[in-house]
Amino acid sequence: MKTLSPRFRFNGQLFWLGPLLLVAGFSARIVSGNWNGVPLGLLIAGMAILILWLIWQARVSAGFWGRRSTQVGTNALLSTLAILVILGLLNFIAVRYPLRLDLTEAQLLSLAPQSQQVLANLKQPVKVLIFNSTPPPEARQLLEQYKRRSQSKFSFEFIDPQAEPGLVEKYKVQNVGDAFIESGDRVQPLQGTLSEVNLTPAIEQIGSDQRSKAYVTLGHGELAVEGGQDSLAAAVAALQQKNITVESLNLLTAGKIPADANVVIVAGPKRPFLPAEVKILEDYLKTGGSALLLLDPQVKTGLEPLLKTWGVEVDNRLVVDASGAGQLVGLGPGVALVNQYGDHPITRNFNRGFSFFPLAQALTVQPKGDEQVTELLQTSEQSWSEADVQERELKLDPQRDRKGPLTLGVAITRPLSQSKDQSKDQSKDQSKDQTKEAKKDARLVVIGDSDFATDNAFAQSLNGDLLLNSVAWLSDRTDQTLSIRPKEPTNRRLQMTEAKGRWVSWLSLGVLPFGAFFAAIGLWWQRR
Repeated sequence: MKTLSPRFRFNGQLFWLGPLLLVAGFSARIVSGNWNGVPLGLLIAGMAILILWLIWQARVSAGFWGRRSTQVGTNALLSTLAILVILGLLNFIAVRYPLRLDLTEAQLLSLAPQSQQVLANLKQPVKVLIFNSTPPPEARQLLEQYKRRSQSKFSFEFIDPQAEPGLVEKYKVQNVGDAFIESGDRVQPLQGTLSEVNLTPAIEQIGSDQRSKAYVTLGHGELAVEGGQDSLAAAVAALQQKNITVESLNLLTAGKIPADANVVIVAGPKRPFLPAEVKILEDYLKTGGSALLLLDPQVKTGLEPLLKTWGVEVDNRLVVDASGAGQLVGLGPGVALVNQYGDHPITRNFNRGFSFFPLAQALTVQPKGDEQVTELLQTSEQSWSEADVQERELKLDPQRDRKGPLTLGVAITRPLSQSKDQSKDQSKDQSKDQTKEAKKDARLVVIGDSDFATDNAFAQSLNGDLLLNSVAWLSDRTDQTLSIRPKEPTNRRLQMTEAKGRWVSWLSLGVLPFGAFFAAIGLWWQRR
């Protein structure tokens, strides 16, 4: 047997020392995080040993570079290095220019366009502090999405409350999981859970200096701004998150619309407005004001003259929805479901989502002059306005009822040039800031229902979005994003009756297995 010379064994050991030093150098770089003396020294030593080994082999072994084994080994080494370089370049490009594709149907892993707009408009850094040492993965994933979209102006930190008692005292933390938003010298707690629906309005609020005020009329049986389930408490809380302050207003007591009003809301009056109150609203709109009217059927509100000047007429009959879509979610025919929306900033992002309106009435609108009129809400063709709701069986009577599709909401923009005697009716006690920023148009949104805005229905489907977007548009806020609705995975569950379930069980556990078994026996018998 041929034995290896000591010199050959030494050369082989010298060769393996080079790759080991290279691996050690790269490992030291990964651990230290920078190219300091140790990683560079190891890499240089490893490369020097490999070069010396190659030179030694060429000198002591004649024809070393011409051998087939050398050529094959060199090609393999160069191919390996080329693959490593290509992988390194691909990883560098992926880190430097990341590309993410959200293939979920409801875009569950992507931020809404409104959130992206808020992050793009950030003027100063915003930081979110979450007092939870073991946050859920979905919370970290959400915050990472904000960080990627913010162009280095958004950051977050998870804090262990037990390890940082000083911060707990500073921010007055009450429970594990409390979150706070910090921007400059401003700090505010995050209302609700850590979700895109709550986080984006909070970021917008802390980064914005613009404030709006909405007044809700009272004295006619309107919905209260606070109280039980038949109030606007949930809507008021959501509006406050968007920097819109809400207060009650008695028109008779005040005698005028306050100068700081951005929008006036009339929510479901049960008794008529007096002519003097209607005159106050008319004058307010003539000077570029904005109003949101939520009017229920079969109620004389006294606002008919105001609506007539804007070309709007209420039907006063109950809308019946016989499409059957409401029954799938436990709603009766007296609740109108809407999934057809006009092209308007209020409803532009609604797509084909649903909103519902209990005990609603239809509207008719005739544009006047240069007004821009958009029919916001359209019912299905299987709906109609019922003239006699006392009938036991609701049926469409072509002679008395009005067949759908029906309009439940309209948005109107009127240029101030159309308002007569504008300069005469201009309020003299407007603030200097309001005088400088002259309004160019008056805005009106009328919806034939108020129940959709109550606490019972506000959080359902797109109802809350409709109210928030309407107030935001009427406020004419240039930096105000519209509402963000929560994203939920599409329910793909198949609902079957008990009989169908038994049939599927027999089919999957009996028919198909035995069918395959007898088919196999038949094939075996045929091949025999």
